[in-house]
Amino acid sequence: MKKVLVILLVLACAFGTLYAGGGSDSSKGLTLSATSGGMSASSPAGRGLAKFAELVNQYSEGAITVKVFYDTTLGNATSAVSGMVQGTVDLVVCGDSYYSGLVPEIQAFELPFMFSDKEDARSAVNGEPGQYIFDKLDQKGIHGLAFWEIGFRQLTNNVRVVKTPADLKGIKLRCLPATYQVTAWDAAGAMPVPMDVSELYSSLQQGVVDGQENPVSEIYAQRFYEVQKYISMTNHVYTPMLFSISGIRWAQLDDAQKDIILRAAKDAQQEVYNINDSEEASLLDEMVSSGNLELNTEVDSEAFKSAMQPAYDLFEKDYGSEFIDLLQSN
Repeated sequence: MKKVLVILLVLACAFGTLYAGGGSDSSKGLTLSATSGGMSASSPAGRGLAKFAELVNQYSEGAITVKVFYDTTLGNATSAVSGMVQGTVDLVVCGDSYYSGLVPEIQAFELPFMFSDKEDARSAVNGEPGQYIFDKLDQKGIHGLAFWEIGFRQLTNNVRVVKTPADLKGIKLRCLPATYQVTAWDAAGAMPVPMDVSELYSSLQQGVVDGQENPVSEIYAQRFYEVQKYISMTNHVYTPMLFSISGIRWAQLDDAQKDIILRAAKDAQQEVYNINDSEEASLLDEMVSSGNLELNTEVDSEAFKSAMQPAYDLFEKDYGSEFIDLLQSN
């Protein structure tokens, strides 16, 4: 009888160790998968992910390895987020709108002209509003690590220079696959076409859409400027890039592993900020100097903000004003 008890005790201890280590003893090494959800290795998010992998290896002294996948190697952003919930993908960084199916309130971050500048936006995502979203995601099987960023979005198209909402008339504009983005552009006078970024270059090239809106870094990284004629510096929306981990995987990590992952995610966030702060002007200059793109800085921001008010009205109708108030009071 004593032998049976001893055997059961040993098996129970072994099972506990296996579960806590995610199927791998941390002393023997742990490998995690990470994807940029359709974005290139040269984008700020892609470079941030490479930095994250480097830091995890450094902080864990080689005990944790992060295998990084760019572009759509592990699927697009939508499927990557779904993979985290299912536990088939460990880590994902992508635009916050791709999490809206799980936490719809996250779309308030991207309501037009929500933030006055980068400092205002960064304060919000790193403060109480960001934690509000993290808490919601935990209930859906995803653990938020940090908000990186892709930055303020600008407008490009092949039809005409856009200075006011009236200039958008008749322009088929690719926008994020998010309800309030579609509402905003429709109200401003464009013909919004929701589309994943992985399909965008060919759609611009073939005339499926006339224009698109993305931060300068993404317009450059995806080479959209090769198939566009005009860029207007609208600064209409700030796009956070939410970096998160599968809730299933997070539960399998021990406290030391969690600390390493979280520390690396926060430090890589600063890397992304530094890239955006230092490179945006030079990337814009390079694109314009190529001769493919005409730059327009004369944008009537107040007219756009007023025209896009229906996006706020719809959001408040759907989810109330609590989260918007939280963002604006941060």
